[in-house]
Amino acid sequence: MSRATFFEVEVLDAKTRKQLCFLDKVEPYSTIADIKSLVHKSYPQWYPARQALKLDPKAKALRDEEVLQSLPVGTTATMYFRDLGPQLGWTMVFLAEYMGPLFTYLMFYFRLPFIYPHRYAFTSSPLTVTTLACACHTGHYMKRLVETIFVHRFSHGTMPLRTIIRNCVYYWGFSAWLAYYINHPLYTPPYYGDLQINSACALFVDFGAYIIFKMVG
Repeated sequence: MSRATFFEVEVLDAKTRKQLCFLDKVEPYSTIADIKSLVHKSYPQWYPARQALKLDPKAKALRDEEVLQSLPVGTTATMYFRDLGPQLGWTMVFLAEYMGPLFTYLMFYFRLPFIYPHRYAFTSSPLTVTTLACACHTGHYMKRLVETIFVHRFSHGTMPLRTIIRNCVYYWGFSAWLAYYINHPLYTPPYYGDLQINSACALFVDFGAYIIFKMVG
């Protein structure tokens, strides 16, 4: 091997250019993930998933699987660190996004107090279409939760906590918006009656079956 046996890696803060740490005797076949683990030893608050390492402050973050000796650097490599903020694993991300709409919708379906006028608390709509809508909505998110727990296989990828909060506001808020009107005491059935209800239900079931078939197949 023409290159030196060991590398030296200088890690600088991407904003201030201040040196965070200097890693010596780094194996040439070390990956970016290995370097992140070394940084983590010096700064326990920055676990590897929270780190982004770059060769230039404005460049893209290096991938965890990239090998040190394959990078366009000399025997002393300079890398720029950026804190990505708190992270959560993808399984937790999907559980948070999908469990919220499931319970939010049911709160409106069972008309918990302080949602509608007090006289409607803990009552239910006499309309079949309202019950059918609840069944479809619940079934949809139950399917997604089952897929998350038993079907999907996630890598060690993560998502920033601030992004999760934004996504949850979208999922939970949209579910509450739908549920409020569908379960409202003044709600009336669709204009075209059973034709519209049955057609929409058939499309919903067919599409759901198609997705399941694609996953299993």
